[in-house]
Amino acid sequence: MDLSNPPTPEPGRRPVAYEFGAFRLEPLERRLLYGEQAIAVPQRAFDMLVYLIERSGHLVTKEELLQALWPGVYVEEGNLSQNVFLLRRALTNGAPGRDYIETVPRRGYRFAAAVRRVSPPQNEPPRPTSTSDPPLPSRSRRTLATILGGIAVALVAAVGLWTARRTPPSFRTVRSIAVLPMKMLGPSGADDYLGLGLADAVTMRLGYVRRLLVRPTASVSALEGTGDPLAAGRQLGVDAVLAGRIQRSGGRIRVTAQLVGVRDGGEIWSETFDVKEADLFTLEDSISETVARSLASSLSAGEKQRVGRDRPTSPETYEAYLKGRYFWNQRSESGTRRARELFARAIALDPRYALAYAGLADAMHYFPGPGDLARSREFARRALELDDSLAEAHASLGNLSLFTDWNFAEAESHFRRALDLNPSYATAHQWFAYCFLVRGDLEGATREIRQARQADPLSPSIGVDAGLMLYYGRRYDEAIAEFRRVLELDPRFGQALQFLPVALVKRGELEAARQVCSRPSSSANGWIGHNCLALVAAHAGKREEAEAELSAVTGPESWMTAAAVALALGDLEAALSRLDEGYRLRSSSLLLLGADPIFDRLRGDPRFEDLLRRIGIRSISI
Repeated sequence: MDLSNPPTPEPGRRPVAYEFGAFRLEPLERRLLYGEQAIAVPQRAFDMLVYLIERSGHLVTKEELLQALWPGVYVEEGNLSQNVFLLRRALTNGAPGRDYIETVPRRGYRFAAAVRRVSPPQNEPPRPTSTSDPPLPSRSRRTLATILGGIAVALVAAVGLWTARRTPPSFRTVRSIAVLPMKMLGPSGADDYLGLGLADAVTMRLGYVRRLLVRPTASVSALEGTGDPLAAGRQLGVDAVLAGRIQRSGGRIRVTAQLVGVRDGGEIWSETFDVKEADLFTLEDSISETVARSLASSLSAGEKQRVGRDRPTSPETYEAYLKGRYFWNQRSESGTRRARELFARAIALDPRYALAYAGLADAMHYFPGPGDLARSREFARRALELDDSLAEAHASLGNLSLFTDWNFAEAESHFRRALDLNPSYATAHQWFAYCFLVRGDLEGATREIRQARQADPLSPSIGVDAGLMLYYGRRYDEAIAEFRRVLELDPRFGQALQFLPVALVKRGELEAARQVCSRPSSSANGWIGHNCLALVAAHAGKREEAEAELSAVTGPESWMTAAAVALALGDLEAALSRLDEGYRLRSSSLLLLGADPIFDRLRGDPRFEDLLRRIGIRSISI
């Protein structure tokens, strides 16, 4: 029988399966099948699919989904669209062209297919939700937070120990690794960030091992809690994945970790750690000694020191730092604000914790207010005073030297130092690209962006920069495709919404550009919508409309839009005047003038060339 609105199953009597089209969803087995083929679905996306199917044919609001999937935990709405994207991709693998999940604009989602519920026989007892590792008694989050630093070092130590021995060929071929979020066994909810935080800590430490390419947490978090490590590894393009689970019982922590080869699914290494909750820092000290002893034959002295890292003086400090990284990785304005608060709390608790200063310096780079960039520099320098081997702090100082000070030599020095310390640090490659761009070297800039993308293939920010390098190379069709690819992952990602219509304008597709400008997601970012519509109107020769939109553009970068609009309307004098205004403000956007095709009409004009000389940049060669 087809159900348009199947009732929520009674506890313990959830249906054996739901069937729709050629798909079969088995909630208890946590499996989605297309015919006989198993389709990989990350855990949170799987939970969303079950929730939507149980309410098939009816609207499920965004608020309801957020509460159901992340009970009691604040998360950004963008997490919903990301999981819907992952679900749609999984479902179209089986049935191309079919969209089972309908988006109801500004409200929520609806599962649009007819669903058949397959119930267990009446005499069959309810099946347990798990056949192994039963939930253990809950303990305080504070106590669990204390163990994570030790676990992180232990995992790196175990991987290093295996490296130091005579290892099988399967391990010697591992050159790239992704650390999946550790699964918290027991009730889901407020502790979820700990599993991701542990993965972030392990990822950071492994990043200092030069022979390994380590996927950053931002890429891996899209596959949070995946039940199929091999599918996650294939999506991330790595040789091996490190997965694990954490249990608590009777004052002890048990961590089971497994390194699995993606190509053949074979287990390369596994180990179980069983320690007392209350003995974290003694454990950390002993593990650090084990790391140094076991990795001596495979790591340099500098790598051994950096893999061990420093540790905070209290569990509360570490918990604040982990939460800060969790929110910073969201790359949203609200997440960044929360990350700043948490990093500041970690510093207040432990004024000598270098990683917390580096985290706060990174957070100050995003959505800066008055004085934030200067404070970012202060925090990055303090981090290096405490530990000069922090790649994050060197990259932050490189970014400030480049875009705030226009000191390109100093910026390059910091970026090279960051990448020497951590070759897998994608953000350092991403920012370093602009050192090449200001010198007119588009090829070098593109090379760095490729390396950033290799390290972090799912980053929307790096995806936008990849699109920009194509745009600067006047390869507009490819740039448009790149920006659209980013918006498939995150339909509200501001940078993609900003640059997609500009590329469409240069392609001559003014109506398509206008449609992007008019999207609710663009309108919600008013500055994006008005900038965009002003530029489109100017290129269409509609002076009054362009000037009306321009009047609504505010902020320190408004001169840039005004210059581009004036140039499109043929007013070269006004365009040059606005560019001089940007120079007086020492705006970072000026560093893109040598590459941006919007200003091609000014190239060769002595006044424009003099402006480039004063800034210290060169035009790229096409």
